Amino acid sequence: MTEEPISKLEKRTLAYLGTGKEASEAQLGLVRQAIEDVKRLSRPMFATAFYSIKDCPIRLQFSSLQKLFELGESDSVCIIISTIGPAIDARMEVLNQRGDYSKSLLIDAAANAYVEQITDDYQESLNLKNPTFRFAPGYGDVPLELQREIFDNVPGSGKTGVKLDDNYLMHPWKSMTGIIGFKGE
Repeated sequence: MTEEPISKLEKRTLAYLGTGKEASEAQLGLVRQAIEDVKRLSRPMFATAFYSIKDCPIRLQFSSLQKLFELGESDSVCIIISTIGPAIDARMEVLNQRGDYSKSLLIDAAANAYVEQITDDYQESLNLKNPTFRFAPGYGDVPLELQREIFDNVPGSGKTGVKLDDNYLMHPWKSMTGIIGFKGE
Protein backbone atom coordinates (compact mmCIF):
# COMPACT_ATOMS: atom_id res chain seq x y z
CA MET A 1 0.00 0.00 0.00
CA THR A 2 1.43 3.37 -1.05
CA GLU A 3 1.13 6.07 1.57
CA GLU A 4 -0.26 9.38 0.38
CA PRO A 5 2.26 12.20 0.94
CA ILE A 6 1.44 14.70 3.68
CA SER A 7 0.46 18.09 2.25
CA LYS A 8 1.61 21.44 3.57
CA LEU A 9 -1.90 22.07 4.91
CA GLU A 10 -1.87 18.73 6.73
CA LYS A 11 1.55 19.52 8.21
CA ARG A 12 0.31 22.90 9.44
CA THR A 13 -2.77 21.30 10.97
CA LEU A 14 -0.65 18.69 12.73
CA ALA A 15 1.60 21.48 14.04
CA TYR A 16 -1.45 23.28 15.49
CA LEU A 17 -2.44 20.01 17.14
CA GLY A 18 1.05 19.65 18.60
CA THR A 19 1.53 16.17 17.15
CA GLY A 20 4.84 17.03 15.55
CA LYS A 21 6.06 15.44 12.36
CA GLU A 22 4.99 11.92 13.22
CA ALA A 23 1.32 11.09 12.98
CA SER A 24 -0.29 7.68 12.78
CA GLU A 25 -2.43 6.78 9.78
CA ALA A 26 -5.49 7.03 12.03
CA GLN A 27 -4.51 10.53 13.19
CA LEU A 28 -3.77 11.60 9.63
CA GLY A 29 -7.17 10.28 8.54
CA LEU A 30 -8.90 12.42 11.18
CA VAL A 31 -6.87 15.46 10.13
CA ARG A 32 -7.73 14.93 6.47
CA GLN A 33 -11.44 14.65 7.29
CA ALA A 34 -11.28 17.87 9.37
CA ILE A 35 -9.55 19.68 6.51
CA GLU A 36 -12.24 18.53 4.07
CA ASP A 37 -14.94 19.74 6.47
CA VAL A 38 -13.21 23.12 6.79
CA LYS A 39 -12.82 23.50 3.03
CA ARG A 40 -16.49 22.60 2.48
CA LEU A 41 -17.69 25.16 5.05
CA SER A 42 -15.28 27.96 4.16
CA ARG A 43 -16.14 31.07 2.19
CA PRO A 44 -12.81 32.91 1.81
CA MET A 45 -12.96 36.67 1.51
CA PHE A 46 -10.18 39.26 1.23
CA ALA A 47 -9.76 43.01 1.37
CA THR A 48 -6.48 44.68 0.46
CA ALA A 49 -4.97 48.16 0.45
CA PHE A 50 -1.63 49.39 -0.87
CA TYR A 51 0.23 52.44 0.42
CA SER A 52 3.68 53.94 0.24
CA ILE A 53 5.23 53.67 3.69
CA LYS A 54 5.61 57.44 3.98
CA ASP A 55 1.93 58.09 3.08
CA CYS A 56 0.30 55.20 4.92
CA PRO A 57 -2.59 56.33 7.17
CA ILE A 58 -1.91 53.35 9.46
CA ARG A 59 0.77 53.89 12.13
CA LEU A 60 3.89 51.99 11.07
CA GLN A 61 6.56 53.55 13.32
CA PHE A 62 6.87 50.49 15.59
CA SER A 63 10.40 49.07 15.81
CA SER A 64 9.25 45.57 14.81
CA LEU A 65 7.79 46.91 11.57
CA GLN A 66 10.69 49.28 10.90
CA LYS A 67 13.20 46.39 11.18
CA LEU A 68 11.05 44.30 8.87
CA PHE A 69 10.84 47.08 6.28
CA GLU A 70 14.59 47.75 6.45
CA LEU A 71 15.41 44.07 5.92
CA GLY A 72 13.14 43.95 2.89
CA GLU A 73 14.24 47.36 1.60
CA SER A 74 10.52 48.16 1.50
CA ASP A 75 9.08 51.47 0.39
CA SER A 76 5.45 50.29 0.25
CA VAL A 77 3.02 48.24 2.30
CA CYS A 78 0.21 45.89 1.48
CA ILE A 79 -2.46 45.52 4.16
CA ILE A 80 -4.59 42.36 4.01
CA ILE A 81 -7.74 41.30 5.81
CA SER A 82 -8.75 37.70 5.20
CA THR A 83 -11.33 35.29 6.54
CA ILE A 84 -12.76 31.87 5.83
CA GLY A 85 -16.18 33.00 7.06
CA PRO A 86 -18.52 32.33 9.98
CA ALA A 87 -19.55 28.73 9.26
CA ILE A 88 -16.49 27.32 11.04
CA ASP A 89 -17.37 29.19 14.24
CA ALA A 90 -20.91 27.84 14.05
CA ARG A 91 -19.69 24.28 13.41
CA MET A 92 -17.32 24.38 16.38
CA GLU A 93 -20.09 25.74 18.62
CA VAL A 94 -22.39 22.84 17.66
CA LEU A 95 -19.62 20.30 18.26
CA ASN A 96 -18.82 21.79 21.66
CA GLN A 97 -22.50 21.82 22.66
CA ARG A 98 -22.68 18.13 21.77
CA GLY A 99 -19.55 17.46 23.82
CA ASP A 100 -17.55 16.42 20.74
CA TYR A 101 -14.47 18.33 21.86
CA SER A 102 -12.01 16.16 19.93
CA LYS A 103 -13.68 16.90 16.61
CA SER A 104 -13.98 20.60 17.54
CA LEU A 105 -10.25 20.67 18.28
CA LEU A 106 -9.50 19.06 14.91
CA ILE A 107 -11.73 21.57 13.09
CA ASP A 108 -10.09 24.44 14.99
CA ALA A 109 -6.58 23.31 14.02
CA ALA A 110 -7.54 22.67 10.40
CA ALA A 111 -9.26 26.07 10.17
CA ASN A 112 -6.22 27.85 11.61
CA ALA A 113 -4.01 26.15 9.06
CA TYR A 114 -6.47 26.80 6.22
CA VAL A 115 -6.86 30.55 6.85
CA GLU A 116 -3.06 30.81 6.84
CA GLN A 117 -2.80 28.87 3.58
CA ILE A 118 -5.46 30.82 1.72
CA THR A 119 -3.90 34.08 2.91
CA ASP A 120 -0.46 32.88 1.79
CA ASP A 121 -1.91 31.91 -1.60
CA TYR A 122 -3.71 35.24 -1.94
CA GLN A 123 -0.58 37.16 -0.97
CA GLU A 124 1.41 35.18 -3.56
CA SER A 125 -1.17 36.07 -6.24
CA LEU A 126 -0.48 39.79 -5.62
CA ASN A 127 3.04 39.37 -7.06
CA LEU A 128 4.61 41.81 -4.60
CA LYS A 129 8.24 42.60 -5.30
CA ASN A 130 10.54 41.47 -2.47
CA PRO A 131 7.74 40.95 0.10
CA THR A 132 8.47 40.76 3.80
CA PHE A 133 6.96 38.39 6.32
CA ARG A 134 3.26 39.11 6.90
CA PHE A 135 3.18 40.89 10.25
CA ALA A 136 0.02 41.19 12.34
CA PRO A 137 -1.01 43.50 15.15
CA GLY A 138 -0.31 41.80 18.45
CA TYR A 139 3.17 40.63 17.36
CA GLY A 140 6.28 42.30 18.79
CA ASP A 141 5.66 45.89 19.80
CA VAL A 142 2.74 46.38 17.42
CA PRO A 143 -0.39 46.79 19.58
CA LEU A 144 -3.57 44.89 18.88
CA GLU A 145 -5.36 48.26 18.81
CA LEU A 146 -3.82 48.82 15.37
CA GLN A 147 -6.57 46.51 14.10
CA ARG A 148 -8.98 49.46 14.22
CA GLU A 149 -6.73 51.55 11.95
CA ILE A 150 -6.42 48.65 9.54
CA PHE A 151 -10.20 48.15 9.34
CA ASP A 152 -10.73 51.90 8.94
CA ASN A 153 -8.19 52.19 6.09
CA VAL A 154 -8.70 49.06 3.99
CA PRO A 155 -11.45 49.67 1.44
CA GLY A 156 -13.86 46.75 1.30
CA SER A 157 -13.12 45.55 4.82
CA GLY A 158 -16.86 45.59 5.57
CA LYS A 159 -17.57 43.29 2.62
CA THR A 160 -15.45 40.54 4.21
CA GLY A 161 -17.97 40.16 7.02
CA VAL A 162 -15.19 40.47 9.60
CA LYS A 163 -15.98 42.64 12.61
CA LEU A 164 -13.85 43.83 15.51
CA ASP A 165 -15.10 43.55 19.06
CA ASP A 166 -14.29 46.03 21.83
CA ASN A 167 -11.03 44.15 22.51
CA TYR A 168 -9.94 44.39 18.83
CA LEU A 169 -10.48 40.66 18.28
CA MET A 170 -11.89 39.60 14.93
CA HIS A 171 -15.13 37.73 14.36
CA PRO A 172 -15.42 35.29 12.70
CA TRP A 173 -12.50 33.84 14.64
CA LYS A 174 -10.77 32.36 11.62
CA SER A 175 -9.78 35.74 10.20
CA MET A 176 -6.42 37.45 9.82
CA THR A 177 -4.88 40.84 9.22
CA GLY A 178 -1.40 41.34 7.89
CA ILE A 179 1.05 44.10 7.06
CA ILE A 180 3.52 43.24 4.31
CA GLY A 181 6.38 45.47 3.24
CA PHE A 182 7.47 45.38 -0.41
CA LYS A 183 9.30 47.32 -3.08
CA GLY A 184 6.87 49.40 -5.10
CA GLU A 185 7.65 50.34 -8.65
